[in-house]
Amino acid sequence: MEVIASLANDEKLAADAYARIAQATAALQPEQLIQVNLDLQEATSTILGVMPEVLALRERIAKELPAFDISHVDKLEDYALALRFAHAAYQTATLPPDALAELSDEATRLRTRLLADATALSLHELIDPRKLESMKGAAGVGNIAQDLQMLSQILQENWAKIQGKSATSAEDLQAASRIATRLTRIIGVREQSPAQQAAVIEQRQRVWTLTIRAYDEVRAAIAFVRRREGDAESITPNLYTGKGRVRSSAKTDQKSTDPKATDPKSTTPSVDSIQVLPAVTPAAVAAATAAQKGGPGSKDPFLT
Repeated sequence: MEVIASLANDEKLAADAYARIAQATAALQPEQLIQVNLDLQEATSTILGVMPEVLALRERIAKELPAFDISHVDKLEDYALALRFAHAAYQTATLPPDALAELSDEATRLRTRLLADATALSLHELIDPRKLESMKGAAGVGNIAQDLQMLSQILQENWAKIQGKSATSAEDLQAASRIATRLTRIIGVREQSPAQQAAVIEQRQRVWTLTIRAYDEVRAAIAFVRRREGDAESITPNLYTGKGRVRSSAKTDQKSTDPKATDPKSTTPSVDSIQVLPAVTPAAVAAATAAQKGGPGSKDPFLT
């Protein structure tokens, strides 16, 4: 039950973090936004994975670098969680129609299985049958999503009594909750105007800007305080390892004189080396959506 509750709270944690940094994302100017140019699922997994070691060094960083803005350390986890939330919203806004149909089919099959198991368990008085009376039915994506979420909650609430007494697994309940959440989000986004969809895409860029800036600052601080140990790269690895970083046009002329531009041993990233893009427009949303049609559906970080 503890594992299920933890998995079910994943998106709530991300949503709460997203709300906490709302003021900071809104304060960014369009010209400050940084291009998203790597896999955000991998990036956020890396950042969240190194947080225990980063936090363990917080006191040392504050002591040895008194001028360092320690909020970069304190807010980094919130930024990474919020980025997962913003990325999920972005994927929903740009999801190709074929991917939506596939997700709906998967939700329908899972709903059928969970409802059958829940009905059988209610006949054995392990679940209150009255809780199943409000099922909406399998007609319509909205109804499927609502039923799936409800079934997930009912089975989670009774997990201590029903575990091992049906074919339903903890993974089934996790998938049901997340698929239902994503379908509900898709329905909401698809009903929005192009301008609102553009806002979703720009917001992901805003959260990414805060995240990569903070991570770069934290990497630089750890590189200093662990300079004698020589293990800074293993504590906070370069998110761009193996990937070329695109410079903004303002920095292009410096490439010939910047030793890091030609030194293959230089791996420490900097915010200046990332291309800065203007704010996203509704036209850009339409173009991005059209480009994705016919291509493979993107993965949702909350479905993996």
